[in-house]
Amino acid sequence: MIFFWFLYFLISLFISYLLSFFVDNRILKAMIFAIAVSLMCSVWFKIPGAKDFAPIISIFLLETTILENNGLQRILRPLSLISFIVFIFALFLFKKKSKS
Repeated sequence: MIFFWFLYFLISLFISYLLSFFVDNRILKAMIFAIAVSLMCSVWFKIPGAKDFAPIISIFLLETTILENNGLQRILRPLSLISFIVFIFALFLFKKKSKS
């Protein structure tokens, strides 16, 4: 199970990094990377009170389509916090190259 999660996070980071190559602007590049990483890598409890984790994007898709509504705020709060933290980190990752 640990190998699956490690592989999942590694592939998600790789896909997010590839998505950032579509733009040239440094801030937009960091924002795309942060949103992609937070959508793919954020995990939360499957059901409130449960011990099992699942990616937030799959919980969001299931709650908006077929599961009972447990409140989207329960997954949007950690998603927004993780997006902000990753965005700050991504700004340093995609720093402007010096001309010297």
